[in-house]
Amino acid sequence: MVSIIRYDPFREVISLRDAIDRLFEESFVAPGWRWDEASATIPINVRENEHGYQVQAQIPGVKPEQLEVNVTGNTLTLKAEVPREEVEEQRGQWHVREIRSGSFARTITFPKDIDSGKIEARYENGVLTVNVPFGEANKPKKIRVKAA
Repeated sequence: MVSIIRYDPFREVISLRDAIDRLFEESFVAPGWRWDEASATIPINVRENEHGYQVQAQIPGVKPEQLEVNVTGNTLTLKAEVPREEVEEQRGQWHVREIRSGSFARTITFPKDIDSGKIEARYENGVLTVNVPFGEANKPKKIRVKAA
């Protein structure tokens, strides 16, 4: 059953108090873009196709030797180490500093069995692409029917 509700144009408008609270929450006192080592993560996309999974991770500013890809069971772990910039050489006061450094990690557990021996990883233009094929148990098999 559908309910009919009278349209109120002011229902979506936030109060002045809420607007000021939001302004202070997102200000330089407590910025919303704050980053710390505990919350450091790698943004990823995971797609499943008929062959397995494809994981894409955005990790700009690193070299392939600074990346680590590990697999244990059905769990894939991506790690990166971005070296800290030497600040002693640079003089002046920072106004915005959003370029991150340090250790980053992301762990993905797949719902289906994977074949860890056939995983391939490629890094190009700041994007790490990892192809994770299904294990033999998850691949479709054609069964030949014999005549009796």
